[in-house]
Amino acid sequence: MVPEHKLPEARRRQLATWEDGMKLLLVIGPAFTIAMQLQGVAADRVLFNRDVRPILAEHCWQCHGPDASARQAELRLDLRENAVGAAESGAVAIVPRDPRRSELMRRVNADDPGERMPPADSHPPLSATQIATLRKWVEQGAEYQRHWAFQPIERPAVPVIDGVDHPIDAFVAARLKAHGRGFAEEADPERLLRRLSLTLTGLPPTPGDRIAALRGHYGRTVDRLLASPHFGEHLAVGWLDAARYADTNGYFGDKPRQIWLWREWVIDALNSNMPFDQFTVEQLAGDLLPNPTTRQRIATGFNRNHMANNETGIIDEEYRVEYIVDRLDTTLTTWMGLTVGCSQCHDHKYDPISQRDFYRLFAFFNNGPGKGLISAENPPPLLTVASPEAKRRLASLEAAAAAARAEFAPLKTQLDTRIAAWEADAEKSLPSAPDADVLLYEPFDGGFADRSRLLGTGLAFERGVRGQAARFDATQHVEHPLKRFDVDSPWSIGFWVKPDGSLSCLLSKIEPVGRRRGLEFLLQKGRVRVNLVERWGARTIETGTRESLTSGQWHHVIVTYDGSRSADGLSVLVDGTPRELMMQRDTLGRHASGPSSPGSCATQEPLRIGRRDSGLGYYGVLDELRILQRVVPDDVVAGWYRGERLRGILATDPASRNDVEREFLLDDYIAHNTDDVIQAARRRLRQTAQAERKFRSTIPTTLVMQDLATPRTTRVLVRGQYDQPGEVVQPGVPASIGQLTSDAPQNRLGLARWVASGDNPLTARVIVNRLWKHCFGHGLVRTMNDFGTQGEPPTHPQLLDWLASEFGGSGWDVKRLLRLIVTSRTFRQDSRRHGDASFDPHNRLMSRGPSYRMSAEMIRDQALAVSGLLRRRIGGPSVKPYQPPGLWKEVSYNAAETYEADRGDGLWRRGLYTWIKRQAPPPSFLAFDGTTREKCTIQRAVTNTPLQSLILLNDPVFVEAARVLAARVLSKQRAEQRSVDKFATAPITGTDPRLTRLVRRVLSRQPDGEEQQLLNGLLQRQRQRFRRTPAEARALLSVGEAPIDSRLDPLELAAWTVVAQAVLNLDEAITLR
Repeated sequence: MVPEHKLPEARRRQLATWEDGMKLLLVIGPAFTIAMQLQGVAADRVLFNRDVRPILAEHCWQCHGPDASARQAELRLDLRENAVGAAESGAVAIVPRDPRRSELMRRVNADDPGERMPPADSHPPLSATQIATLRKWVEQGAEYQRHWAFQPIERPAVPVIDGVDHPIDAFVAARLKAHGRGFAEEADPERLLRRLSLTLTGLPPTPGDRIAALRGHYGRTVDRLLASPHFGEHLAVGWLDAARYADTNGYFGDKPRQIWLWREWVIDALNSNMPFDQFTVEQLAGDLLPNPTTRQRIATGFNRNHMANNETGIIDEEYRVEYIVDRLDTTLTTWMGLTVGCSQCHDHKYDPISQRDFYRLFAFFNNGPGKGLISAENPPPLLTVASPEAKRRLASLEAAAAAARAEFAPLKTQLDTRIAAWEADAEKSLPSAPDADVLLYEPFDGGFADRSRLLGTGLAFERGVRGQAARFDATQHVEHPLKRFDVDSPWSIGFWVKPDGSLSCLLSKIEPVGRRRGLEFLLQKGRVRVNLVERWGARTIETGTRESLTSGQWHHVIVTYDGSRSADGLSVLVDGTPRELMMQRDTLGRHASGPSSPGSCATQEPLRIGRRDSGLGYYGVLDELRILQRVVPDDVVAGWYRGERLRGILATDPASRNDVEREFLLDDYIAHNTDDVIQAARRRLRQTAQAERKFRSTIPTTLVMQDLATPRTTRVLVRGQYDQPGEVVQPGVPASIGQLTSDAPQNRLGLARWVASGDNPLTARVIVNRLWKHCFGHGLVRTMNDFGTQGEPPTHPQLLDWLASEFGGSGWDVKRLLRLIVTSRTFRQDSRRHGDASFDPHNRLMSRGPSYRMSAEMIRDQALAVSGLLRRRIGGPSVKPYQPPGLWKEVSYNAAETYEADRGDGLWRRGLYTWIKRQAPPPSFLAFDGTTREKCTIQRAVTNTPLQSLILLNDPVFVEAARVLAARVLSKQRAEQRSVDKFATAPITGTDPRLTRLVRRVLSRQPDGEEQQLLNGLLQRQRQRFRRTPAEARALLSVGEAPIDSRLDPLELAAWTVVAQAVLNLDEAITLR
């Protein structure tokens, strides 16, 4: 046999992986035995929760468990009273202490496939060991146990271990001692400080932190980090995952929403160490508290973070129900570690949660006014939140606007009389729409022009700018042959438009396939887009307005073209004013004249009004369409707009005019028929009102919860279908877990208070487990989101319950619990394996300190922090750092959305402030296992892939951070180096202090001699490379917006940048140890 040390490395890793699984049995088995001995339980005793429940849950309960709809033979094996009673056949499944009379044992041992349980076609067979376990359990009396997580929390006694004073260490040491082991050595001070700083703030220690730690006490360092404002930022990331926080609504539209004030509330609450029971109640029901404050209402945004759909055609009630189910599932997963989604359709197959229980919980969330089909990007209920400074500024603007209104009011009275008299003859003096060279006039006045025809569904007509107008909903369009129109010659096309959607086609005369020759007008994000095409993608003019039209308001749009085949010859005027255009392509070029020329844009396709081709239609209203075979001058267009608008207003009875029409008429009269005094007063009125409106739009809003005055009736939904209501249910919690007190309100407030009370055995255990995971990378219960019967049991059940008891007994003090954990010897152990590497391979016994790859946010934040780029401002709106070009275009309909990165500080904020678009989350975050925030996530996956290394080497934020870090190292004053070196325990002589400074800044330790040599070799090679190819150095240094110190040699800076990249890419740099 080949000795192991001579096997190839890959084969040794293969063997080690296989052995891990085998040795886990040797570790966990004795661990449970010791735990039971600590509780006075005989080692050979078969326990239901530990030994039997997993067997029954996997093999039996799908047919003989809680789910009544799937139950066979009316036999339940999850309840003892049912299992020991007679079944339909008269047989008794379990006869305590008598396996031979127990039908369960007879059926699992049966030779006949028709008799054997579980059936071979639906379940894997039981192993001999499992059958023996069941037999022994029956022999011992078949005692059932309530699932460990549903049992009341009882504070266990702390084991007494010589030399161990810390309660956490006592529980861990007792388990290690049973295996003949003790704690690993304590981590060295530098490594421990880095671990502590990253754990509590998500940021590496600064040189000043290292000096303070050297001079101070470990406990004081802990307190200082817990008091850091960055503590709340770091702890908030996991909470944002659970709450599914994002900056967009999700689904197809995925439009932006504003709820960052809730994120800010979370950070502030964690920094202020708000008791966790209060943290719970305010988020679940802050709006229902007596006289709720603004901050308590902001807190309820937790359950407004779900996705919301604006897709036309969805069923409102279906999605309203979906949102409530999401709120319920998120609440129970976040606070209670339960997955209850399957109970929406049927009784839970494993946990004692019935479908009726599900809808009793559903009732708590069924009283909001929200809809399933949203019509606003920020769907109500909304809360506007102005800062004290904003309130003062708003009051000042309101006062100015009020003064302007008071000044103009008497003038307005006089003007009303004058305008009424002027209206009688006003139309005679108004400019008219051009009538020469008109090829088509389509007034949409209840019908259509000659030779126009309607295709698709019927058109609705409503009051328009003049007479009636046609309302389109993309299911119809109007066609006209328009054969005399020469698209290659000068033309003007004008119409009135009141759009409803952000993407649609106004009109087109274009080929649907092939070269796609022709002309089309589109609306994209409200911008008027014009495409004049000879061959699509090659010879075209593609342009559009920079400003968007206002949805739901009338606009007069005129497009003119002079026939020059140049974008300079095309203009778009909106409401009589030329608009700035954004050119995408100007490649039409020149051609021989005539529509039959190969270079012509002409086509025999008809004019389609409200349709691009068989696909994109128009949403909104159209009126007064004119197509002319000449260019209409700009001054004539201005008159066209004014005259047509005024004629429409004057033809409307004054009592029927809307506010927009009355204001337009008033402004036009003042502009053309009054003196400077009246015009100045009107100007002040408009300016002050506009200033007030503009400032109001900058005041942030946030989504909040709110209940209807009269609660909805809640019914069980048959098979979970929104349109199949069943029996009526009242609000309540699952009886298997607890019950509300008799005086508790039957609303979210009653639920919230129960969730965070001692009567609920789950919340304290779940949150303690999550805080343990925050410190160690894994929980005492490894299945973080499942504390039900299908989840893993805790590795240290007594420690979990002791911590849960301590947490609740301390007033739900989060910082106190974290301090308890990080000051333990368990946390301070060295994370490296010593001695037998096969012992405790997954660290379930806590035989060494934490070691795990950091999260996407931590890796990015660390790079920014060590380089000095990190902007440490707390809170505020989300920011948009560097992203791949064209990112949002790929996932938005017809490439309608574009990602525009911020400038300046927005590029260098902490990761939790990064804008999260659900349909296109930051790719670098996804590569490092970040989430899309579409659903509640309690535990992220942890992977290691080559793509991650490529991101660390090429993502602009990491390249820029390496460059700035290199510049920092090169320009650092020696005075700081001398102060930092006081912390060094083993100075290395004859080395480049700049390399030492670089490594220390990233890894918080001094490099050894071999590392110095390797890095120095890399530095020399890069110097040679950039001397040969200085253009590559310039390209490297051009990445990112951070300025470059002109005093530094660019070739030297580029070489050091590569070295900094190498250090930032080290496994040690992205791993918390």
